[in-house]
Amino acid sequence: MYLLLVIVVWILFAYRFVDWKQVEKQYPTILFFITVNMTYNFLYYNHTLWAFRGVTLEWLNHSIINMAFTFFICPVGLIIYLQRFPKMKKNQFIYITVWVAFYTILEWLFSMKGMFVYDHGWNNWLNIPLNAVLFIVLYIHYRNPVRALIISLPIVVLFYVFFPFPLDSLK
Repeated sequence: MYLLLVIVVWILFAYRFVDWKQVEKQYPTILFFITVNMTYNFLYYNHTLWAFRGVTLEWLNHSIINMAFTFFICPVGLIIYLQRFPKMKKNQFIYITVWVAFYTILEWLFSMKGMFVYDHGWNNWLNIPLNAVLFIVLYIHYRNPVRALIISLPIVVLFYVFFPFPLDSLK
């Protein structure tokens, strides 16, 4: 079961790279990420652009896998990302680029194995700008939550304009 393997790997990352005394500083941004992710999953539930697919067990569906990613895997990654964010401006672009590449490659590898699927016009190339916006906005939220919320509103509108879901799918 690959999900268990992924969780074990992130537990090892958490053990090695997280300063647990500092996690309270990242907690609001983790909650922001969870809110954004759960909002996407609610609004696009019947019109998914991307979804996890369990390939090892019948009951392992998008919702269960997404819960593991939303409440454990991504928060650990986010804590590591924020705790190790470089102070020098010249290193920040490279740092964000590495994280965007890392997540995009992981998603691509999962999609190649049929564990991550795309629909309704989404594809792996679109994960690059999405991940870039995500990591930038998450860092902005970490530094200034109000600014991140203000920046997020037009991004959400643009996202819906380019990837609309039928409003009757919310029923």
